[in-house]
Amino acid sequence: MTTPQDIPAPYVLAYSGEAVTPRLIFTPDPLSGELRLSYHKPRPRSDWHRGVLLARTRTNRRGQVMWRMLNRHRQQECMAKGLCQVCAGPAADPATGRIWWVITETGWRGTNDSGGLTNAPPTCRACIPASLRWCPQLRKSAAVYTVGGYESAGVLADLYEPGPGGMPVFTGDHNRFVGWEEFALLPYALATQMVVHLNDMALIEHGADPRETLLLTS
Repeated sequence: MTTPQDIPAPYVLAYSGEAVTPRLIFTPDPLSGELRLSYHKPRPRSDWHRGVLLARTRTNRRGQVMWRMLNRHRQQECMAKGLCQVCAGPAADPATGRIWWVITETGWRGTNDSGGLTNAPPTCRACIPASLRWCPQLRKSAAVYTVGGYESAGVLADLYEPGPGGMPVFTGDHNRFVGWEEFALLPYALATQMVVHLNDMALIEHGADPRETLLLTS
């Protein structure tokens, strides 16, 4: 019987020893003067990205693997650099330049341009078979694509509102997609994952090679 200890932990997953308890507060934006979410001791060069506050996390990979959680820093790194979420190597096919991507129903939102939004980083072709074999979510539903290009679209975030004394109050809105054009929401968001828009998507057909499996159902 296979146990979680027998399964290699993908690069993008979080570990229990990486959690950081944030000390949040609302403070005036230095440029606009409007309130925005911040840390009690902010780091201007690393705490914000395109106007949104980033959730802090360690990257030491210590403690227990959190199989249902992604490390915010490593997830952002994979998205920005096109790295495989399993092995952290390049996810692009060296022959074609197209990027291999595994899509699930829960991590996908289609758009009107035949593309869509996802918070799941790419997966290189070599890592796809093991991912389909071991990941419970992928065993429920997974479609394999190659992607011609992608661009940053926004974040998944927890939303807060100012309370007495500038103390933040959680609105209950968890993992809300906030696009970069939603300027009214960005100052109230704590970003936990990056979201990208995929385009020029090619669905991979069924084949004898398990790396070309299109759909896997339980």
